[in-house]
Formats: sequence, C-alpha cells, structure tokens
Amino acid sequence: MATRVYYEVDPFNRLTIKNPPGRKSRVKRFRQVIYGKFGIDSNNKLFYEVSKSQGIDVPQRIKFSGKYSLGKGHNLVITLNKWNNQCEGNRFAINARLIDAKDNEIALLAHSKLDEGKGLVHIIKLSGSWQADRHNRLTFSVQKENGGLDTLALSGAWEINKNNEIIYNYGEDNQALTFRGHWDIKDKCRLRYALDKRINSGFDFTSCLGTLSHKNKESYIVFDIGIAVSKRKKLRRKVIFSGRWKMAKGKELVFETSGAEGSGAVLRFTKEIFDRQAIVYIESIIKEKERFIGAGLTFRW
Repeated sequence: MATRVYYEVDPFNRLTIKNPPGRKSRVKRFRQVIYGKFGIDSNNKLFYEVSKSQGIDVPQRIKFSGKYSLGKGHNLVITLNKWNNQCEGNRFAINARLIDAKDNEIALLAHSKLDEGKGLVHIIKLSGSWQADRHNRLTFSVQKENGGLDTLALSGAWEINKNNEIIYNYGEDNQALTFRGHWDIKDKCRLRYALDKRINSGFDFTSCLGTLSHKNKESYIVFDIGIAVSKRKKLRRKVIFSGRWKMAKGKELVFETSGAEGSGAVLRFTKEIFDRQAIVYIESIIKEKERFIGAGLTFRW
C-alpha cells in the first residue's frame, strides 16, 4: 500500500509535505519544504513544478487531483480526492489574486519564494465558462477532464459601468475585472449578458422589468436585478438601456439601444412579456400618437 502524503502551502506558496493527521512518525514534527511553482496543465489539472527539495525521492512534477474553489481573498483552493498517494479531504490554498477574466478563462497572479531568497511571479490560468448562479452572483465553471465542473464563485457584488458593462470590484485596493459582452432577452424574467455563445459563457440573471419611460424621443428601459451576496446581505442593481422602439413582424417588439462610441444592441421582446397597459404605452410611442415628457410606466412582467 502506497504511503499517503499530506500537503500544505506556506505564505510564500512553497509546497510542504507533512505527516498525515493522526499518523505517528519516527521523525518528530516531520515537515519537508519543496521549492518550485504551481501551474495548470491543458486539462485544468493542478501541478507543482519542483526546482529544489530536501529529499531525493520527490518527483520533478507533483500532480494533484481534486475540486477547485475560491477561498477568502479569492485565493485558489483545492480539496484533494482519493487518488494516487493523496490524503482524501486534504485542503490547501494557493496565495494568489485575480488579475484577468476572459470569455473562457480566469487568471490569478501568484508570488513564490525560491531557494536562496529568490522570488518568482507567475500566472495561473484555468479554462472554462462564466455563469450566474441562482443568487445572481458571478461564477466560473472549470471544465474537468472527466466531464465534471468545479465552480469558482466571486463572493462580492458586481456593478454596472457607464457603458452598461459588468465590472467586479475586489480587494483592499479596489481592483476591477471588466466583462465585455452584450445584453439580450433570453425569456420572460431572464436578462442575459452573453460573453461567448459558442461555449455558452455568459450570465443569465433572474430579473424584473421595472420601468418604461420616454423623453425627448428617447425611450428608457430599466431592469431590476437582485443579488444575494449572503443570507443576510442582499443588493439590487439596475440595468438601464436608452434607445428607440420599433415594431417588427408578428408579435415582436424591437428596442434598438444606443451605446458608447456608436456601439449598441438590439433587444427583442415578444408581446407576451408585457401587460396590455405596457403594449399600449409602447405602441403610442412608436406611432407618435402621444408625446410623453418625463412620464413613465412601472409594472411587473
């Protein structure tokens, strides 16, 4: 039977091997420091590239198998499973910080201390897709080799900038991740912020269409989205679009939005989404039968 190995990571991101909890050893408080750096392979598996160790029996690359999550301060955490000589349930965190978020990728910056006092800065990247959970929080789904998914949840609340882009602020120095995508209406009570349709990367938010208003030939639509950051803390975000209504064929209503520097989007609604009062309101704007100055309509859909 293979000897089980228990891992820890020190504040300098150095991997250490210890006696498994509850196991006695001839060497008192056995602890072996291994110098190197963490990395992710093409299958999203974590490994540790060894540069120097205190023992001759340590391989050049230590591989791990387990479940990813985000810990306090957005550190990357892995909980090991029963594989090879790992201790099932062994959990350790890599001290890193978020630096980038792409449509199919999340990147973290890690600082490691090598032998002889040398330092190393390197980037750890995981591939997958972005989703919104049932509490409207931002999450990243890491694609596993066996077809499973691990979820990295961003614990804070997101914001909307002046260009209607989603931004996530975090850290003591208020760093920000910006998600660049486009808005769409998926179905009733569902507002989508699409990042990459090919891999279904994007945020489907549960929302309500709160207000329609019209002023100086410009129409406004306001969506209200609630975010449950925790059981006790709930926040609300408003997504506001300005543009013009158009009537399409059949029962479809088109709202052409105006964006920064000439960019914009087209939101397509079906009449079933609105109540009769809202339909009359929109049709009157399109047909210019009435002029609404600072007026508005609030309703549930």
